[in-house]
Amino acid sequence: MLDRKYERQMSGKEKRKFEAEKMSQMTLKEKLEYLWMYYKVYLLIPVVIVVLIVVGVQMYHGITQKVLLNLTILGGESTDRTGLEKEILELLGTGKKNEAVKINANLSGSTDDYNSNIALSTLIGAEAVDILICPEEVYKAYADQNSFLNLEDLLSEEALASGKVQGDALILEGSDYMAQEVGVVYEPAYVCVMSNAQNEKQAAEFIEMLLTKAS
Repeated sequence: MLDRKYERQMSGKEKRKFEAEKMSQMTLKEKLEYLWMYYKVYLLIPVVIVVLIVVGVQMYHGITQKVLLNLTILGGESTDRTGLEKEILELLGTGKKNEAVKINANLSGSTDDYNSNIALSTLIGAEAVDILICPEEVYKAYADQNSFLNLEDLLSEEALASGKVQGDALILEGSDYMAQEVGVVYEPAYVCVMSNAQNEKQAAEFIEMLLTKAS
């Protein structure tokens, strides 16, 4: 083994030659161990750069993205909601690329599901739910806490004349659209606007569209 003191005195060219000779005498495993031991900082730099780029892109999209509607569907089926998202974007959007509709359909519709209840409460507290579609038992639990806006103050007279709006909820039954596009097969389905909704106007427009499609 070459003396460390002498190795430090080598020129750059001599060091490269010495490293090449040393590597040529190693097995593949020894080469990997050697590279990791002496050059791990340099090997990690590309990884760190990629991570920073990904995080930066995600932050950029989060800052520049304009959410038109946050829709949460409880107890929904595993349905492709691409068509629903497209319909909502066409209804509410202006065509700008940064506009988005967020649909959360991963939560249970049971009031006995502790984890789902905590997740829903967290989303509502974070003002990340404009519209809530849920079974009757969940509706009653939140209605008792005055969690919903009165739809009679938000919807048009034509929508109210349908007879399917009762105070703070649109109540839907026997709808193929709800089953096929929204992924809700339980009945009745309650459609409500949260009292802390960030997009009240858009929520009202969505409910009126839903009333038309699901009738």
